[in-house]
Amino acid sequence: MGNSNRGGSGFELDLLRLIARAAKGTASGMPPGIVRFTLELPHGLEFDDLRSRLITLLGVETFTLEPLAATAPEFVVLQFPGVRRAIAPPRLFAVSAYLADELGLVSCVPDIGSTLYAEPDARLLRDDVPESVITNAFCWSDAAVPTDTRWALNKIGAVEAWSLPNGRGEGVIIAQPDTGVSQHAELEAGSLALEKAANILEGGSIPTDPLREGTANPGHGTATSSTAVSREQGSMTGSAPLAQVVPIRCIEDVKIFDGAPVARAILHAVSINADVISMSLGGIYSPPIAAAVKKAVAADCIVVAASGNCVGFVVYPASDRNVISLGGTDIGDKPWKGTSRGSRVDISAPAENVFVARRTPGDDGNGIVAGGQGTSFATALTAGVAATWISHFGRDNIRAEARKRAISVQELFRAALKNTVRTPDGWQARLNGAGIVDAHALLRLPLLDIQLSPGAVEMAAPSVLDKGDRDIEEIFKLAETRLNQDGFDWARFGAEASFLAADERRRTDPKKAGLVESRLRPKPSRAVAASAPPVLNRVLLRARSGPELVRPLELPLSVARNRLKLLGKRPGEHEASVESAQAYLTEGGRTEILRHVESTLNSLDAKLGVSPESTEARRNLIDRADQILSDLADNGGSGIRGNVDIANLEALVMMKGRPAIKITEGVFDQDSLKGSDWAGPFAIAPDDLKKMAGQVGRVDIDGDHVGTGFVVGDGLIMTNRHVAEAIADQVGSKWILQDDVTINFDDRGEGDEKRFKIRSLVYAGADPISDAVNFAHLDLAIFEVETSNAAKAKFPSRMLLSKSTKKPTTKDVIVVGRAGPGCLNRISARISGASAGVRPPCGLAAGW
Repeated sequence: MGNSNRGGSGFELDLLRLIARAAKGTASGMPPGIVRFTLELPHGLEFDDLRSRLITLLGVETFTLEPLAATAPEFVVLQFPGVRRAIAPPRLFAVSAYLADELGLVSCVPDIGSTLYAEPDARLLRDDVPESVITNAFCWSDAAVPTDTRWALNKIGAVEAWSLPNGRGEGVIIAQPDTGVSQHAELEAGSLALEKAANILEGGSIPTDPLREGTANPGHGTATSSTAVSREQGSMTGSAPLAQVVPIRCIEDVKIFDGAPVARAILHAVSINADVISMSLGGIYSPPIAAAVKKAVAADCIVVAASGNCVGFVVYPASDRNVISLGGTDIGDKPWKGTSRGSRVDISAPAENVFVARRTPGDDGNGIVAGGQGTSFATALTAGVAATWISHFGRDNIRAEARKRAISVQELFRAALKNTVRTPDGWQARLNGAGIVDAHALLRLPLLDIQLSPGAVEMAAPSVLDKGDRDIEEIFKLAETRLNQDGFDWARFGAEASFLAADERRRTDPKKAGLVESRLRPKPSRAVAASAPPVLNRVLLRARSGPELVRPLELPLSVARNRLKLLGKRPGEHEASVESAQAYLTEGGRTEILRHVESTLNSLDAKLGVSPESTEARRNLIDRADQILSDLADNGGSGIRGNVDIANLEALVMMKGRPAIKITEGVFDQDSLKGSDWAGPFAIAPDDLKKMAGQVGRVDIDGDHVGTGFVVGDGLIMTNRHVAEAIADQVGSKWILQDDVTINFDDRGEGDEKRFKIRSLVYAGADPISDAVNFAHLDLAIFEVETSNAAKAKFPSRMLLSKSTKKPTTKDVIVVGRAGPGCLNRISARISGASAGVRPPCGLAAGW
């Protein structure tokens, strides 16, 4: 099979037909995680004709085809029931481009289910769940949760607004596309209009959130619903305590890369005459979502959406001009640490430690009230404020005023919000919107006195964004135009372009990317690569220098204690215990390690040079290292939280307790062992280590590093299943290898003399490898490799991993791995301000 970047159309058609043959049964609703495409029909192409052409193209009728909604017949959803989506996004986009060309479509967009964006409130607020399940700790605030459960309501003037006539949202319907809802004491009788609800995922009208372990955001819809409509008699109160929420279950992950279910949810909201649509979700541009939002605004709905968490730029659909975009603030009226910023943020509201009704998997039905973080809650609070505005002035009066001005209700409400905001000292309107929502001032502003916003703020904003953020903002805007500019069809390729741009920002921003070995960076489909406009080419050029990206690994307490033992190992000891390691740190070991760190950093300064940024980053590392070592000594590591702490701890371990040394052309860098307790073991057996290094190769696809493999038999290599997922697509029980997949045993990863072609998958662990650690899933794969190449090089002999023994033994472990992009010097990466990740040392364990 070919890949998505070259060759003819055979790859796409062959993959499509394989998917079609693997499909079985029927799809009830839009099940998450299956292969699905949304087709946008040109004028004149009828549904029946499209179905006939698909049957001819695929050769089977195992797919399902149905309109997105009765009110949007121009969009048709193509699903393959029972076919799990285990195909990389670039290949799905390539198949979409092929379908669009072959069928003459306006656009064809796949649901890709990417995990690109972080959602900090995915953390489960239970004592037994480590805080490190947060997908990206750089944006998580550790501020104490206020004792006043109404603090956020007071900040937005909601409590004062309730004193005005009909100021509690009476009779107003808020539709909420989300994960659905679960029973909770704070969602009192009457707060949910369940007779209007829908379940887009499983089908039917029951929107129950199943709270499944392993899903990205269980309980999210319950939390956001309560933020808007929880009644006053409970432990907390929503911003519109007499409005009603219509829950529409359409996601299990608020990071929306599945546009079809969300678009159908929006159209359902329009069909039930919702007054407000609240979307605490966001992702990449989606043609069906864009069309659904336009229909909602035309139907007099107010549409609000979250600007995004932990990514910097404003996500879609908040970036859509037809949507009111919400940024986040903290209790001190400062921007919340994780809020997205930019010209498309309209207004802000509290997003840090907002009280919400919480349900989690395994809580035995015992919901709690706790502080939540994320622009999700700024959005839900503002949706409630919109409900109070409608109930106070009256739905008919508001619509009449909008028609008199020849604008939408949405634009009238946007202008009213901006007319009445609070603007704290130092507020940056160009980044965080016009100001902070003020419900009391909003309800006191007569409809006749609303002044339409001139939009000057948006025009000024790009100058304060860096080049990368300006580029992604431009790409999202161009996708929304759906025009053909400079030979690039934004209607057809806008979704793929926004995905590539978003991916680049996540990989190249050291404050948000984790430098750990992972799946391959996505490449554009042939069609996009051939016609990419300058702004997208700039993005693609930057992306080539970015690291591979996955979510950072968790650091449970047991792992922290393991690191403690590594740091606390004294000369002559085979292994330190937790107690002896703590004693060592307390008795002067902490000072010794810090001196070693200082010495290592000075050595790096001599090699790499000094800059003000590196000096500050290294000083921060030393300062935080002292705190980490103190916590290890006093608490066994229980206080270590978040990516920055984990990265700092790993840097300490690599400098003191477990060094990583480079082997280049068979020569060891002995300098990296100076001052280490490990000089002896490495010095006495260099030949064995050199031989082992020669049996470890770098797995590449089309020249890009993917992972590490080592020889386990004649023509067989072992690697990770997550590496297999990057170089091959799984359709049913079959794996389709991409073109130009090789393993290179040259220790520099250069040239072709020691490069061998990977032929086929022999075995892979049964379960997909997600971005979180689950040791119940075997992250292993075995590939067959050609044992000869053009250079007539000898294929390495197999590695003897271990000898069986009946008697348990304790041995030191030597790990050999191939350095991938961003992994050549994790210490220097960390001290330059980037996260160093936690997978030592950029590769697979290759020898004991």
